[in-house]
Amino acid sequence: MNLIEVQPVKFSFFEKPPASSLNQAFVYVNGENNFQVVKNGDRLTRSDLRAGKYTKVYIVNMATQNYQSEEEYLSLDRGRSFLINLSIDYKVVDPISLVQQDAGEIVTYIKKKLPYWLEEITTDYSISDAKRVKKHIEDLHEHSSMVAGLKQVGIVVSDINVLVKQSRSDQEHDKKYWDIDREGELAEHEREVKQRQALALAERIQKEIENGNLFNALLLSEENKAALEIVQGRIANQEKFRSEVQDQVRKLISDPTVDRIEIEQQLEKIRVYFPSENFAEAQKNSNRNEYAEDPLEDLRSVYQSTKGE
Repeated sequence: MNLIEVQPVKFSFFEKPPASSLNQAFVYVNGENNFQVVKNGDRLTRSDLRAGKYTKVYIVNMATQNYQSEEEYLSLDRGRSFLINLSIDYKVVDPISLVQQDAGEIVTYIKKKLPYWLEEITTDYSISDAKRVKKHIEDLHEHSSMVAGLKQVGIVVSDINVLVKQSRSDQEHDKKYWDIDREGELAEHEREVKQRQALALAERIQKEIENGNLFNALLLSEENKAALEIVQGRIANQEKFRSEVQDQVRKLISDPTVDRIEIEQQLEKIRVYFPSENFAEAQKNSNRNEYAEDPLEDLRSVYQSTKGE
């Protein structure tokens, strides 16, 4: 956008020269390059126009303009860049300087100077220092070479807004990591839910087995293989433990140095591990030398033979 429009001056006895406004100024020029500025609602009189012998007039846009830019600039970290979104408000404060230096196409100047100014800043900061880069630009923009150059042609920067982020490639990279983490969290949550469901179902299956309802246990196990595996593992571990205890009791009974009272104490401990077994009844029978219903009858036989009874 060009801030300057030039037109020839036409004198008329019937029309007044145009009036300026807050957003529009007039810079009149004669053949001797004498300048006369009219702004803030004023206008030249016909006599002033004739006396000055002005041949052309520059119409200068005095309204606040906005320039926006979003570009990537190198950081201190090799291969990584900042994405800087910059919004600059500027306006003409000295129309004569603007006309004298023919600086109406000021956007071209900004585009040229902006990369040099910003990269001088960003290359001093690591990619993790985005907030410091933003503050640096906002605090020091008035002292930048670009702003100083604008002042020389009659333009001031009235406001600047800065947003500093990682480059687009870095953002995409981080998003991929985030997606992987999110998928992992969801998968872990799904595993936990399935495990809780399997444990609950395994409890139901095991109760059915303990109660002798094998058909119901089979139907329940078809709903969840993981639950069935849990129950199978529990039963296997229980049987292994039971077998180990029986082996220890056999060795104890076979030991001639161990008396009957100690063996009875060991049988009492077994009841704790296998409460479903009828050891209480077995103990009564043992007191009456009746071992027919005792689940450890074979162990007692070994005991008798060892003791010579």
